[in-house]
Parts: sequence; C-alpha cells; structure tokens
Amino acid sequence: MDTSQLKAMRRFRKGMRFLGIWFTLIGGFMLYQVVGTLLDPEATIIYNDVPTNDYSIKLNAAIFVGSFVLIGLVALFTPAKLINKLFVLKMSLKSSVGFKK
Repeated sequence: MDTSQLKAMRRFRKGMRFLGIWFTLIGGFMLYQVVGTLLDPEATIIYNDVPTNDYSIKLNAAIFVGSFVLIGLVALFTPAKLINKLFVLKMSLKSSVGFKK
C-alpha cells in the first residue's frame, strides 16, 4: 500500500471514531430528554401536528433516538481491522464506479 493510502485509511478510522463520539453524545442528550418525557404521563409530544400524550408514540420516539446512541456505540467500538476492511471496500467500489483516486 502507498503511504497516501495508509494516511487515508488512518483518517477514515479517526473519522469513524469522531462520528461515533458525536452520535453517542448528542443521541445520549436527546435520549435523556425523551426518556423524561416517556416517564411523565402528563407530558405531551407533537405527532402529525397534534399534541398527544400517548405512551406508544413516546416509546417510538425513545426507540428512534436510542438508535442514534446505538449507531454511535457501534462506530466507537468497531475493531480497527473491520474499519480497514470497510475502507478497502469503499475504495474498490469507488474504483469500480469510476471515481479513481
């Protein structure tokens, strides 16, 4: 491998970790707020421009926001070997489509 490719691979790994940190942090703050709304029976949430305090709607919002935390944690704790394989796959797909770099 060329040194520029190794630098690009390292940058890709650091970028994945950076995105994982941000998804986890922002998703965690959002999840904290949504769980507070979920546990309060009087709290309302806007769904289709109608304020409602239905538990299932609040639960769906909590699951949706929790998926951001899950994506962030997966990006944070994915082994470096797998991220390297994703980088190689990305580069091979780019070259097969015609975006050679």
